[in-house]
Amino acid sequence: MKSDTQFGYFPVSAHAIATGFYLTGAGVEHVGANQPYPIPTHPDMYDFNWNAGRILPEYQLVFIFSGRGEFESHATGLVPLRPGTVIFLLPDVWHRYRPDQAKGWADYWISFNGTIPHRWQEAGILSAATAIQPVRRTQVALAALAEILSVAIHTPENSLSASFAALGLLAELISDLTSAGAASALDNEQQAGIHTGDVLIHKALEMIWNHSHRNLSVTLIARRLGVTRRTLERHFKSHHQSALKELTECRISRAKLMLENTHLPIKRIAQAAGFTSPTHMATAFRRELHTTPGKVRKG
Repeated sequence: MKSDTQFGYFPVSAHAIATGFYLTGAGVEHVGANQPYPIPTHPDMYDFNWNAGRILPEYQLVFIFSGRGEFESHATGLVPLRPGTVIFLLPDVWHRYRPDQAKGWADYWISFNGTIPHRWQEAGILSAATAIQPVRRTQVALAALAEILSVAIHTPENSLSASFAALGLLAELISDLTSAGAASALDNEQQAGIHTGDVLIHKALEMIWNHSHRNLSVTLIARRLGVTRRTLERHFKSHHQSALKELTECRISRAKLMLENTHLPIKRIAQAAGFTSPTHMATAFRRELHTTPGKVRKG
């Protein structure tokens, strides 16, 4: 299997946005064994490398239909990817993935946005913690994605019909995966170090995993969840981990990955990880890891 990719973009009109769900692009990749990834012709907006990872400004679905690989985000950790696996990627969530070098893989992807997927995310239907899911009816998914890609390449002006087809596919996938997703979210919550079925904590963790790189504080998390900071901290303390510590550890984890795997300046890494300054990041590293960002970078 040789490396090959096809992709197309859809025009985004005010009418498309008003529907609440619209596609922005679609593509297919065939990555051969021992081939570089991402493929050099990959669209610039979606380009990334394994060391730095990527943060998208929109939603994306990636369906691995042959071959194997691996995926990593702060919410899931490093997990294997097998044929028949779908990846749900959310805006503002750091992630990275790649095919097995010895086997390669083939995947379809679609990118989308709108008020409908945002509502799915707010309701916990789409979640960073449940990004990786199996697909039951792979042939149905393949046929739908192939048709969407054909429209993107040949008749992108028909974006509305393609968007409706994608919405139907997503609704079917989500319907199949909702119950499994809830169980997976709890598993990841436990892996993060907090063993709880507490709904408030779960929602707070989702916010931390998804937005820790932004100007996020415990007070702001509590406000968005409709509770006082004292109430939020009381829930976290009952499970032996403060909300502030969880937020700090998430930022440290993100910064550590960038220090070890990129050549970005430390000032830029501090900003990208959500720290207010390099000094703030250094203080957190000394307190939690008993080392400094500079020493982490040197290995």
